[in-house]
Amino acid sequence: MNRRDALRSFSIAIGATAVPYLRPRYEYLDLPLDDQDILNHIERLRGEPKASSAIRVERGGPRLFVNGKEEYPLLAGSSGLIHTIRSFKASGIKFFHPLISLENGWVGPGKYDWDSVDRYFATLLSIVPDAFFLPRLHLYAPSWWKDAHPEELVQYGLAVDKTQYKMGRMTIDSGFDWNCVFDAYAASLASDVWKSEMGEALRDYLRHFEESPLRSRIIGYHLSGAMTAEWHHTGSRYLPDYSKPMQRVAGPVPSAEARMRTTSGLLRDPERERDIIEFYRKFHENTADTVLHFARIMKEETQRNLITGVFFCYVLENVCIQEAGHLVPEKILNSDDIDYLASPYTYQHSNVPGNPRWESDVVDDAGNWLGRARGVGGDGGYRTLLESLRRHKKLFISEMDPSTYLEPEKTTEGGSGFSTVEGTLRILRRDLAQVFANGNGGWLFEFGHVPTFKANKGWYDDAPMIQEIRRWSELGQKTRSKLDTRSVAEIAAVYDVKSFLATQHWKAEEPWKGFGISISDFFNHWIVNSQARTLHRIGSPVDFLYRFDLTSIDASRYKLFFMPNLFHLTSEEAKHLKAILRGSGATVVWLYAPGYITPERFDLAQMEGLTGFTFKRIDEPGPMMIDCKIDEPELKFFRQFGVKKEHFPRFAVTGDDPSVHPLGQWADKGGIAFAWREYEGFKSFYVGTGPVPVEILRLLAAESGVHLWSSKPDNIRATRDAAMIVASDHGERLLRFPQPLAPAEGGVPAKEHELQMDFGDVRVFVKK
Repeated sequence: MNRRDALRSFSIAIGATAVPYLRPRYEYLDLPLDDQDILNHIERLRGEPKASSAIRVERGGPRLFVNGKEEYPLLAGSSGLIHTIRSFKASGIKFFHPLISLENGWVGPGKYDWDSVDRYFATLLSIVPDAFFLPRLHLYAPSWWKDAHPEELVQYGLAVDKTQYKMGRMTIDSGFDWNCVFDAYAASLASDVWKSEMGEALRDYLRHFEESPLRSRIIGYHLSGAMTAEWHHTGSRYLPDYSKPMQRVAGPVPSAEARMRTTSGLLRDPERERDIIEFYRKFHENTADTVLHFARIMKEETQRNLITGVFFCYVLENVCIQEAGHLVPEKILNSDDIDYLASPYTYQHSNVPGNPRWESDVVDDAGNWLGRARGVGGDGGYRTLLESLRRHKKLFISEMDPSTYLEPEKTTEGGSGFSTVEGTLRILRRDLAQVFANGNGGWLFEFGHVPTFKANKGWYDDAPMIQEIRRWSELGQKTRSKLDTRSVAEIAAVYDVKSFLATQHWKAEEPWKGFGISISDFFNHWIVNSQARTLHRIGSPVDFLYRFDLTSIDASRYKLFFMPNLFHLTSEEAKHLKAILRGSGATVVWLYAPGYITPERFDLAQMEGLTGFTFKRIDEPGPMMIDCKIDEPELKFFRQFGVKKEHFPRFAVTGDDPSVHPLGQWADKGGIAFAWREYEGFKSFYVGTGPVPVEILRLLAAESGVHLWSSKPDNIRATRDAAMIVASDHGERLLRFPQPLAPAEGGVPAKEHELQMDFGDVRVFVKK
């Protein structure tokens, strides 16, 4: 289970038992118990100027400015920040991310009391007097409100686990209740009553702190809500939302049976299931509208002088994707009310038989090692599309939350090797170096004080980790402002999340045999998530972006395009995409059914016009497995790749066109499933399934003229003036950079570096 699942397990254990709210205790900090003495730590700020913050795009990417000065965007948060803020300060961090629950201060209709929040901030300042804060505000309706408005609550299509309804409280030192992020007894995200009254509570909170001396230390706000506080729809496991508010917004809501069933196997037929596709579009659009409703309030009440961020725009590892996914991201990306987006990085678990659940090695059903997600040597891949966020002027903040050797429970998310000091340091080094090399931000987040876990102290609160974090904090503070953070990738991975509106429901794969995780679907797990493991190991930087971000400039910028899930396109979208690629000279790799689903019907002609191949649709279920035979001077690759489970429809390339070059066939009955051809000025590859092994991707990259930065299939992250490598195996490798870079720890700049590395070693290089 991931750390959110672990918290959920704790919630089930306590069931619906009432747990009283516990006010913070300060004796262990040697602090006075008198509230006024505590609050004096706020009063001493009086006279300091109000803080301001902004995200500005300069020198190639979004950057954080606080009080007019660029700051390295490295923050820290905790399940027990009172306990851990001192060690984070020792780690060189000065921006902190406390959890604040507005439901505690919303005490009655139109009545608010923020005294407990004042005391919490004052306590933090008593420990670290020069701290700055980016609070996470949780927007959950209090129990009294839910009891008073039963018609405004989420209604479900499936029976709800009784332990997940009216759950007991599980509080941390800020008074935040962890169970509110899981409780299915919740306001509907479509409820105008909740949005209006929750908005008034948010306004009162913001006005309180805009008038408080604390305004000199608050640099912005992170707005959270719904399941796991990440704006995944509340109770997604139980198929929301049949409430009257959602019926008004997105109705009529299809039956649970209709939502879970597709009439064409892996795909929804627009001619027969248009009402379901349209419901899901409105359902997800409502989530984006709800987020923006609160973001506008935040901007209005702070006179647009502070940054606002949310968890949103997840693409990879998007849980319960049809119910909880962020499948209408454009409004968020285009909004001036959102300055940054955040997400935890990959949680993908191992599907290798016999591996413990915290391991994260991933293989396909032919035994090809695709890569490792977390842990030593893992790619730590992001779940958002970083290049897209950069283009929309949003700073990305990676939530880095690996458990460490201080946490004895092996049910957590450190990944392979986290239980040793050296293993933990390698993992932290990878996470922090990735933030540095990618030009984005990050916050460390630890759960050592949640009752589910056993560390009973901050996961990163030990001398070796403090020194490691401080090293990267100081490097970022010293050099980030001097570095050009623009993209240098020659490979683009391009996604279209609206395809998930018209593909098989995530529950269809239940019980998810061979996945290593639950609550996912075929396309999300294999074509998106597992495929990412190999994309990260090509040995050259890869840009991840949405299909709607592509422009004509990209045709000359990228040499290799990888198109995992561009299944659902309008005719105009298909024409625009083809116009970009025409004459580009690029290599384009299409997976499964590009452009096959239109708003009106399945359209094989559109798929053929986009790719340049003619196809036969195969409706007999069969394994999604390709017998591949590539015979090239650089590579002998004679094996299968794909998935054994039988699905339909599948597609086979047909015809006797001599310009079509077969590279593989369906493993059960033949039919060309992997081929390439020259087409309208670009090289078109069709692959009927995935995930495609890294050996094939590296071959395609090399033949496309992509500059491979490493001679091995290593994880490479880079911007114009910085690069990171994570070794994928033991041995020598040659790094070849486009410009001279020097080791971050000191050394001579050079275009080429010969390295001897062990699996999981991390090295960083910068422009001097």
